Amino acid sequence: MSIKQFMKKYLKCKIDKVKTMKKKKHYIRSTVLLLSVAMYCGLCGCYVPIGKKDDTTVNEPTSAVTPTADRSVLTERQKAILAENGLPTDIDKLESNQKRGIMNIENAFLYLDEKYKGVEFECLSHDSAWIMGQEKTAFVPKGYDKEDSRNIVTVEKDRDGNYSDKYILVAVREAMEKVVTDYVEAYFGEGNVKVYVYPCSADMEYDDVINENTVKDKVESTAVLFVPDEECTEAQLDAFSDTYLNDGHDFVCNFRATIIRKEDFDRLTYKNHSDMYDRDHMIYDIDINMK
Repeated sequence: MSIKQFMKKYLKCKIDKVKTMKKKKHYIRSTVLLLSVAMYCGLCGCYVPIGKKDDTTVNEPTSAVTPTADRSVLTERQKAILAENGLPTDIDKLESNQKRGIMNIENAFLYLDEKYKGVEFECLSHDSAWIMGQEKTAFVPKGYDKEDSRNIVTVEKDRDGNYSDKYILVAVREAMEKVVTDYVEAYFGEGNVKVYVYPCSADMEYDDVINENTVKDKVESTAVLFVPDEECTEAQLDAFSDTYLNDGHDFVCNFRATIIRKEDFDRLTYKNHSDMYDRDHMIYDIDINMK
């Protein structure tokens, strides 16, 4: 939904709320519905995706600029976001909700600029705090695949104005995936397994040295593992599970391990891997948990 579309939907929601409140017996149900809608709200209204999924253009962020105290001046970065969504780049022509939203997005950018110097981010969406909850702005580091949910960095702002994020989990994933892949390929053979890793926690900072050696005892992950039926039987997958749980390897990762047909394995990617978890594709499926 574009920001402009959001404004129309937001006003309609407000009108519908007033009408509903006139009917006393429906008041509680309507309030719950509105709060549910608010979960998807951004720019103080509705959840706003920034840009189009198939748009390969990346907005070049400017250097960190402190917003003026009266918030009367837009940065070039803010103007680029507004223009991309078909909104005025003159602050005086924006609605109050649009002004508030674009300022919130810029403040999230400034937080990232300060914390991760040298890393450029692209804004994907903004979700306002509305009445309850945390304000959330989703980013992806420049050059990373926007379609891979593991690359999304969500900046959250709490009611006290404190920002937080988990960019470190994005930063360590590539190294951790190499560690896990090397391990499972040593067992099944190179090219006979596909692994997609999801870091869960990392006892590291962005400016630490991040490589296959440093992440082993600092990062905990989960992973999904796929092997083709031509290369692995159910007994062999069970044997891998026993080996993994007892061989004293030097990293922490829990697996969901699945045998699928060879033709499905050949076309498998991260983007379609969740399609494999049904009776039409799965041949054998187990969990391998270290804890």
